[in-house]
Amino acid sequence: MGPDDCNEMYLQTLRKRLDVEAVLMLPDPYMLVPFRDGTFYLIVVNQPQTESMTRRILIQGKSIVEQQVSTWQLEQAAVRGLDEQLSAILKTAVVVWEKDGYMSMMKQRLYQMPKPLQKMYICREYSRLLRFFCQTKECLNRGMNLDAYHAVIQSLHAWARCIIYEAGEQPVCGLWSQVKLIDPSVYKLYEELSINAEALDKRIELLELAIEFWLSSSMKESVRYVMEIMETKTGPWRFSELMMHDEIKRADIELPLLLEKMVQRSLLREVSLSLNGDGNEEIGFILLE
Repeated sequence: MGPDDCNEMYLQTLRKRLDVEAVLMLPDPYMLVPFRDGTFYLIVVNQPQTESMTRRILIQGKSIVEQQVSTWQLEQAAVRGLDEQLSAILKTAVVVWEKDGYMSMMKQRLYQMPKPLQKMYICREYSRLLRFFCQTKECLNRGMNLDAYHAVIQSLHAWARCIIYEAGEQPVCGLWSQVKLIDPSVYKLYEELSINAEALDKRIELLELAIEFWLSSSMKESVRYVMEIMETKTGPWRFSELMMHDEIKRADIELPLLLEKMVQRSLLREVSLSLNGDGNEEIGFILLE
């Protein structure tokens, strides 16, 4: 029995299952999944499972790798966004069978990123870029060049994701190939850091200047997500209120440093708030724009 016969036998079995909504196949799985043999299928099942399940099966001696994802997970991803590996798999995979056009419609939903989700992702990656940039400067100032190099690589990855989200796309596993198409200048900075013959600290310093300029010029739009949350309340916000806000927690934003920089840029003002009526004060924040 040849590979095509095995695949057809496998698909016939899946079509008979009442819980299967769609079957997708990866033509070339090598970059996306940790298996080097067999055909890779993504099975969409109508079950309330919360985690993907992967298994390897043999049909007449032929290897098949099967990963299940639930319709519930895809519905959540349509609202909250896809993780990078699943995003890459769905972009590459071919729908080989589906009920009532389910997966074709779902793929459209998944790749039409809603504006609130786009703002959330941009703010999250901007806050991470800010943190890694500050780490880079601190390590460089202390002469810890390899640690500075690690931090600046993390900065570049956060910057790359910002650029991709600003373009309305989802990051995939080939992140820098994606960035090269959207913003070649940032790709070139990454390339220069990697292959330039200058001393490591000099390469990092040059990159610091570019990152610092982008952080400054992009701040107001990048923090729009936090500003819109703060607009929902009249008066000052306590730091603890912001930290515990459901939308802030969901976004996984690096809030302390972000608020500090927003104060420095006059987007926020620090105010003193009474603490338990005992004469002590807590620092709060009020939106200026």
